[in-house]
Amino acid sequence: MGTISSSVPIHSPSSSLSFPMYHYCTTVTATTNIDEIVKHSNRTQFLNFMRNQCKSGKVKNVDEALNLFHVMARMKPLPSVIDFTLLLGVIVKMKHYTTVISLVKHMYSSLGIKVDTFTLNVVINCLCHLKLIAFGFSVLGTMLKLGLEPSVVTFTVLINGLCVQGNVAQAVGLADYVGKMSYSSDIHTYGVLINGLCKIGDTSEAVRWLRKMEERNWKPNVVVYSTIMDSLCKDGLVSEALNLCSEMSSKDIQPNLVTYTCLIQGLCNFGRWKEAGLLLDKMMKTGMMPDMQTLNILVDAFCKEGKIMQAKSVIGFMILTGEGPDVFTYNSLIDRYCLQNQMNEAMKVFNLMVTRGCLPDIVAYTSLIHGWCKIKNINKAMHLLDEMVKMGFIPDVVTWTTLIGGFCQVGRPLAAKELFLNMHKYGQVPNLQTCAIILDGLCKGQLLSEAVSLFEAMEKSNLDLNIVIYSILLDGMCSAGKLNAAWELFSRLPAKGLQINVYTYTIMIKGLCRQGLLDKAEDLLMNMEENGCLPDSCTYNVFVQGLLMKKETARSIKYLTIMTDKGFSADASTTEMIINYLSTNEGDNAFREFLFPKR
Repeated sequence: MGTISSSVPIHSPSSSLSFPMYHYCTTVTATTNIDEIVKHSNRTQFLNFMRNQCKSGKVKNVDEALNLFHVMARMKPLPSVIDFTLLLGVIVKMKHYTTVISLVKHMYSSLGIKVDTFTLNVVINCLCHLKLIAFGFSVLGTMLKLGLEPSVVTFTVLINGLCVQGNVAQAVGLADYVGKMSYSSDIHTYGVLINGLCKIGDTSEAVRWLRKMEERNWKPNVVVYSTIMDSLCKDGLVSEALNLCSEMSSKDIQPNLVTYTCLIQGLCNFGRWKEAGLLLDKMMKTGMMPDMQTLNILVDAFCKEGKIMQAKSVIGFMILTGEGPDVFTYNSLIDRYCLQNQMNEAMKVFNLMVTRGCLPDIVAYTSLIHGWCKIKNINKAMHLLDEMVKMGFIPDVVTWTTLIGGFCQVGRPLAAKELFLNMHKYGQVPNLQTCAIILDGLCKGQLLSEAVSLFEAMEKSNLDLNIVIYSILLDGMCSAGKLNAAWELFSRLPAKGLQINVYTYTIMIKGLCRQGLLDKAEDLLMNMEENGCLPDSCTYNVFVQGLLMKKETARSIKYLTIMTDKGFSADASTTEMIINYLSTNEGDNAFREFLFPKR
C-alpha cells in the first residue's frame, strides 16, 4: 500500500502541539484480506470492518495497524478523530508507543485532523510508558491551551506514570491538586495512587487515601483493599491487615485469591500457622482453590521454619489437585536441606526435579553450591558450577561469593583469589560482600601481602569500599604485627569520608595491646568516646585482657569497675585470664579484695 513516513520535531512552528522527536518509517505490506476489503467495499463498509477488527482484537501486528491507518489517511473526507483514536488504542496495546506519538503528530500537522481529549490522553499514556512524564505534562498544557477539558483518564494516567517512575510524592501532590481544582477523579485514580504508595512502603498514607475514597461515598474494590492488606503484611502489621479484611467483608466486598494469598503469607511469615490454616480452610469452603503461588508460599514458609513434613504434605496436596510442584517448590526444599547440612536429601530433591521434567534454575544450583561449601566439600561444589555453566546458566555474584567463601573455609585462599579475579570473564563484578570474604580469607590464611595487593587494586577500581573492608585489612595487619601500617591506614579513614565504628576502634585497641602499647590503647579508648563512638563489652574486654597480660592490676580493676557500672561483664577469655592471674599471683590481695569483697 506504500510507505508512511514522518519526522516529528520537538517543537513544530506550524503547530501548537509539541512532542518528543520520534521517527516512524514503516513499509506496510497489505494483507490479502485488507486489499480485498479496500477493493470491494465503500467507505462505510471499510470503516465498519476497521472498527470490528479493532474491537475484536483481530489486528495482528503493527504493520497491519499501519496499513489500516494509511488507508484511512487517504480517504476523502477523512474519518473522524474517534476512528483514528480507536486504531491508535490498538497500537498502544502492542506497546509501539513511539509509533503512536508520531501518528498523532501526522494526523494533526499533515492531515489537519483536530485532536480531542481522548487522542491526547493516548499520547500522554504513551509518554508515561516511555517514562517521559515531563512531556506528558506538556501535552496536558497543550490540552488546556486548546480549550479541551482534561478527563479523569488524563490525571489517572499522569498519576500512574509518576508512581511507576518512583515520584510518588509528586503523584500525591497532583491528586491533591486535582481535588482542589474540582477536576474529575474516580476510584481508578485513587487506586493507582494507593498502589504507588504501597509499593514504596507508605502504607499509612495509602490508608488515608482509602478513607478519602470512603468520604466521597466511592466503593473501593477488592483490588484496592488487597493492595493495602499486602502492604500491611509486609510492614509486619498482619493483625491490622486481618482487621481490614473483616471491614471489607462487612461492606459486601468478598476477598479474592490475591487477598487470601497475601494474608496467608503474612501469617506464615510470623509463625501464625494455626490462623493461616484456618484462613486456607475458609477460602476453600467458599469454593476457591489455592493456586500454585498460594501453595508455594506455604511450602516455603514451612521449609524456612524447618517443618519439612508439613511442607511435603502441601506438596502432596499439589500433586492431588494436579498442580504439580514447580521450580519454586523444589527450590524451597533444596534450600532447607542445604541449611540443615542434609546434602544427600537436597541432591535427591534436585534429581527428582530433573526426573519430573522441571529444569533447575540458577537458584537451585546456587543453594546446592552453598550447601556443599558449608560442609567443606568444595569438589562437589565445583562440579555443580561446571554443570551449571554447561546448562547455559551464567553464575551470578552470589554464586561466586559462595564459592570464594567455600575455598577460604577449606584453607585455600589463593584458589579463592583466582576465582575472584576470574569473575569478570563471566561478566560479573564483585560486590562488597565478595571483597570482604576474599580479604578476610587471605588475612586469616597469613597471606597479608596478597590481601594488601588485592585491596590496593580494589581502591583503584570503582568499588565504593566501606568501613567493613578497611576493618578486615586493619585486623589482618594487626594480627601480622604490622601495627605501623595499620595505624597509618586507620589515620586516613576520616579523610576518606568513612565513619569509624566501635568494631574498627576495638581492632586497633587490640593491636596496640598486643604490642604492649597500653597507654596509646587507653588514649584511643578515650578518643572514641569523645568522637561519639561508645565502647561496647568487646572493647572493654579486649583492653582489660591487654592490661592483664602486662599485670597492670590497678588499671585492670579500674576498667573492670567501669565495665560493671556500664552493665557489661567479663567474657570467657577475660575470666580465664583473671583465674590464671590469681593462680600465679596468690599474694595480690588487691585483686582478690576487688573480686571477693568482704561483707
